[in-house]
Amino acid sequence: MPKEPRLEFLRPHVRALLTRKRAEGLSKNSVRLIRATLSALLGDAVEEGLLSVNPALGVGRHRRKGPDTITVAERQQTIRPMSCEQLAAFLAEAARAVARQDLARREPVLFLTLTDTGLRPGEALALRWADLDLTGWTLRVERALSARQVKTTKTEGTRFVDVTLRLADALSQWQADLEAEALLVAREPSPWVFPSAAGTPLDAANVAKAFRFILRAAGLPRFRLYDLRHTFASHLLAEGAPITYVAAQLGHAKPTTTLLYYAHWLPRGDKHYVDRLAAAREAAAPMAPPGTTPEGASEILWHHYGTTATGTAEAAPEVVGKVGEPWRSRTSNLLIKSQLLCQLS
Repeated sequence: MPKEPRLEFLRPHVRALLTRKRAEGLSKNSVRLIRATLSALLGDAVEEGLLSVNPALGVGRHRRKGPDTITVAERQQTIRPMSCEQLAAFLAEAARAVARQDLARREPVLFLTLTDTGLRPGEALALRWADLDLTGWTLRVERALSARQVKTTKTEGTRFVDVTLRLADALSQWQADLEAEALLVAREPSPWVFPSAAGTPLDAANVAKAFRFILRAAGLPRFRLYDLRHTFASHLLAEGAPITYVAAQLGHAKPTTTLLYYAHWLPRGDKHYVDRLAAAREAAAPMAPPGTTPEGASEILWHHYGTTATGTAEAAPEVVGKVGEPWRSRTSNLLIKSQLLCQLS
């Protein structure tokens, strides 16, 4: 058996390959997919006993950034949710495509599932009827379809997702249709919620193709199938849903992950807050009398805060207002100030 190459010799080759692909003009996301594919292949080699360690595992993730490292800002730029109007147009066109027999009946139900639950496409394709509780309006997510194989979810955990009333009705009708079709051909219904003609889970590439077909037919801009998940999250946050609830629906391990990528869609709140802030500060700060602005000072800043435009405080006691009181006194009562000035004169 040939001697296994040392890991320290293999890892630089992997890093050099990724760096070269990046220099050739590939995007960081494309390079990331190359590394993921290479890591999967080498991982199989480890399982077969050909290697003891996967040399592509963790390349670019420690100490220094790799050529496929995507920053938070770059990842946020890839998030392109549909507006409510665009989503409505998309779903309406999907229904019309079924009526024209351009699409199978399962595609609109699948797309509605993605838009109303925020599932990852692979998670939706791996749903079984046993995962759905249509009376309790929930579904269990514990597996995902990846590379045509059913595996655990990305977080390797199980979560329960709330289902909207319209989605529960659509899934209930879809289940009845599948059972009726199976009865006609005298076979058992498929356990998968969205089966292919062979009764196996749908291929993600075919679903993405149908998704793009509907976009073109509806005259909508270019979106990705994964953007339906972004659409769900952004719309939910815009309605004021707690970040913890959205994170639980999406299956994020930590709410900070949700906040990191979707903070832009959090409601900004009432803009009157800044007006109230200014009013509170003005109430606490004495106001200089009109007409006492020193030469070269900002009229607005000096009037409110007794400072120049550059923020340099002037000698306030030397400034005298028109009514004769020393400026920045503790009270604005003219009668009290007059009596004080008389006593001092």
